[in-house]
Amino acid sequence: MVDAVSSILPQTTQEAASTAAQNSLNENFDLFLSLLTTQLQNQDPLDPMDSSEMTSQLVQFTSVEQTIATNTNLEQLIALTKSQTSGNAVDYIGKEVEALSTAAKISNGGTGNWRYSLADKSSDVNLSVVDSNGTTVYSETLSQDAGTHDFIWDGNKTDGSRAPDGTYFMTAAATDSKGEKIATDVRTKGIVDSVDFTTDPPVLMIGNIPVSLDNVTSVRTPTASSS
Repeated sequence: MVDAVSSILPQTTQEAASTAAQNSLNENFDLFLSLLTTQLQNQDPLDPMDSSEMTSQLVQFTSVEQTIATNTNLEQLIALTKSQTSGNAVDYIGKEVEALSTAAKISNGGTGNWRYSLADKSSDVNLSVVDSNGTTVYSETLSQDAGTHDFIWDGNKTDGSRAPDGTYFMTAAATDSKGEKIATDVRTKGIVDSVDFTTDPPVLMIGNIPVSLDNVTSVRTPTASSS
């Protein structure tokens, strides 16, 4: 409930500000018309009020009114877009997604699952797994062709001991036969179990791993073996 209220507050504040601005403009415009009418009624017939000045003031009021109306329409459009984004994010719950992310959660003797891509054939690919403190707990070096490859870490450190449960991060560094760096990317995958609406835009949660909607590269309905 608190999260829902928190997400509504900014929108409510903006709407209140627009309403207050419109009300203030209406009051000032009514006052302007009242003063203008009084001036016209009491002007010197031999020295009438300059009509260009009156026209200029009316144009200014009209311009301000149009600006407030434009802002109001923009606020409504932003609110509608946010609502659609939130609805789209909820649709991801229960789906298996693949997204650009180096993080993966290890728990209950499970494995860490990543996928990485190489832009070209590599003679030297260094894959490293680091913990939340930045300490490398596992690494291996291999050679692979260009394309997408899966990497499954069994949770054991390089020395053979078992790594504790937690969040780990994978890095991939590749070079070709001439020692030139090859472009790589790392992706994680898993089942979306919730959506965090405390951020703007909302983020998908795979366990305790946040994933931005912009970083999602594929979505599918999980099979019995992947759930």
